[in-house]
Amino acid sequence: MTSTKDADARVIVAIKAAGAEAQHWPDALDEIARFLDARFAALLFEDRCSALLELKHSTRAERARIVEYLRNHRKLDPIKARVLAEIGVGRAFSIEDFVSRGELHQSGAYQRWMAPFGLADIIGGVIHRSEMGVCLFVAFRDDSAGLADIEAKRRLDALLPHLAKAIARHKPAPDTSALVELFEELTSPVLVVDSRMRVVHRNRSADEMLGEGDALAICGETLTLCDPRAKEALERALARIGGADAETFAIMVKRGDSRCCVMHVLPLSNGLTALFLRRLALNSSEGEGGAVAAGVFGLTARESSVLLAIAEVGGVPATARALGLSEGTVKGYLKSIFQKTGASRQADLVRLVLALESPFRAPERHSLPA
Repeated sequence: MTSTKDADARVIVAIKAAGAEAQHWPDALDEIARFLDARFAALLFEDRCSALLELKHSTRAERARIVEYLRNHRKLDPIKARVLAEIGVGRAFSIEDFVSRGELHQSGAYQRWMAPFGLADIIGGVIHRSEMGVCLFVAFRDDSAGLADIEAKRRLDALLPHLAKAIARHKPAPDTSALVELFEELTSPVLVVDSRMRVVHRNRSADEMLGEGDALAICGETLTLCDPRAKEALERALARIGGADAETFAIMVKRGDSRCCVMHVLPLSNGLTALFLRRLALNSSEGEGGAVAAGVFGLTARESSVLLAIAEVGGVPATARALGLSEGTVKGYLKSIFQKTGASRQADLVRLVLALESPFRAPERHSLPA
């Protein structure tokens, strides 16, 4: 009779083989399913940007059934969101960790997918979590095996570190040449920094802005901003990179008394961050956001200047001083801008300028070497 220790050793050998050669994953998942008294098992990956759940590997016999779940029934699963958001890495879970049996049996996923196939429970674990997404192991137990008990979870807890090592071996080496070439061709200054603001890469446009000396400087290898409030905001932003709430956002950076730029912060992989800078200038054609707004909303040249000034210096009094106008005149222009853009608050106008100035359309994740 095979002992639990022998079975455990056989499963680990199968996982290591899959880590070395990806074509062995179906066999490894078969071994894991048997070890957990499950009918079949799979490795899934949810991309954080698209929220799409992708089947990476599965046992051969039930692949079509898993694909059917992902396509047609996952949206009816009462535990899907909570698993990805709440479960820590390397800890086994089952359905009853999230919902009662009654809640499960009332769900569409159970009635339309689990019950017809005689499935009773799901046991799984998060293998790794990053800014890219979540890698998840799941195994499906049928009615004959019953609900996952403490022993089944203990067994999976012991396997999850081995799964993590095997999955890590299949991470492709990032091809960064195309991304770096893209940065070089952008007219916007772009810098790539680590969590300590050390510069990993900068394009030619960034070198030009550094030469002007009114917004950025590099001391040794470390980036600093001439605007202390913007520097503090960037430091706070970088401290959040890699967390679950990491996202693209913008920081306004002062450039002397009458100019500023917008710094868009884009989290990358490997703990790095790309900083995209877009110039704004009062009474100047440099303010692309104002020019775009003028074309989209039919703003006059003076209305475009007021729009940019509101975004840069904020408030009617400061805008009036910056443009050399009376506060009443600024209020008149502002009323017209509200009517043309459909905005109702000055904060909406700031967001409008930032959106029009953004050098990228949506939060994406790319890879660059550390």
